[in-house]
Amino acid sequence: MTSFEDFPMIEVKKMNETEVRLFALLFNLLREPKGISFQRFRNIMPRFYKNEDIESDRKKLYRDLGQLKSLGFNIKVAQFGYQSEDHFPYYLEKESIDRSLKFNKEELEYLSQVLFASDPSPEGISLSQKLFSHHLDLIPKFAKQPKENQGEETSDTSNTEKILQAIKDKRALTIQYGYETNERMIEPYRLVRKNTTDFYLIAYDRGKKSLRRFILPKITVKKESKEEFQSNIKITKEDLNFHPLLLSQHEELEFTFQIHPDYEDRWKLFLDGAVFQKIENEYRVKTTNQNALFQFFVISPEALISSSEIWKESFQSYTKQWESLYQFV
Repeated sequence: MTSFEDFPMIEVKKMNETEVRLFALLFNLLREPKGISFQRFRNIMPRFYKNEDIESDRKKLYRDLGQLKSLGFNIKVAQFGYQSEDHFPYYLEKESIDRSLKFNKEELEYLSQVLFASDPSPEGISLSQKLFSHHLDLIPKFAKQPKENQGEETSDTSNTEKILQAIKDKRALTIQYGYETNERMIEPYRLVRKNTTDFYLIAYDRGKKSLRRFILPKITVKKESKEEFQSNIKITKEDLNFHPLLLSQHEELEFTFQIHPDYEDRWKLFLDGAVFQKIENEYRVKTTNQNALFQFFVISPEALISSSEIWKESFQSYTKQWESLYQFV
């Protein structure tokens, strides 16, 4: 019979410097699932990786990552073209926590035949967006919707079908966007989903002569064209940057902030992907959507030491408005 004496208590002891460093390294990898580059590690963990000898820091990081691997953490390096290795993000692959289905080409071909054996259902179209996002060539020609199912929801499904087909065939579309009365001629490149239930369409707007982002449910396809793309654009990482500070709500404005040191790591993570620079102890942030800054300081008001007067007035007005709405409710 097993007794409690068979399980001696683990003695609690103070962590040494190496253990503190490994714990901080693991915590940052867990907090940033997209990965962290060597240079970024040096910025967010200056206590451990900010020596004058950069090669020494690099070797120390390699050793630390190797030690975490030996403890069972699956750490990998994301490769992006021919960039410097300093900018390769290290990331923690949480296989046991977040598994995703992977299909080979034969399996996808079989699924496409099953999904589109008859007139596609709204559920079938939704599933196709997820299964075939990178294999549009496997989607067969879409059949017409049954007349009895035509309605507001069917209209949205029909738009999605036409957009997917236009992406596949590289053909232009004439659309109406949201409540706009004018029509636009676009060249659809890619559907993207970014931390939301909405899909975004990245397309070249011939009228604006630039790459634009459209929320998929707000698009109404007015005409399918046989015209091929006039543009020849390569989608970059910047095009896939959906940071809320970059949404176009007003002219670009610059605001300055001083942040409490205890909140700087969190602040830098919040700004990741936005346009900013740090000069001494001051952050200069450029944005076309200043309201997106409010959410950070509503959650962490202690982080703000000082800011631009214009932004401070806007933030105070914003908080008072919500306060009055709360009291009204």
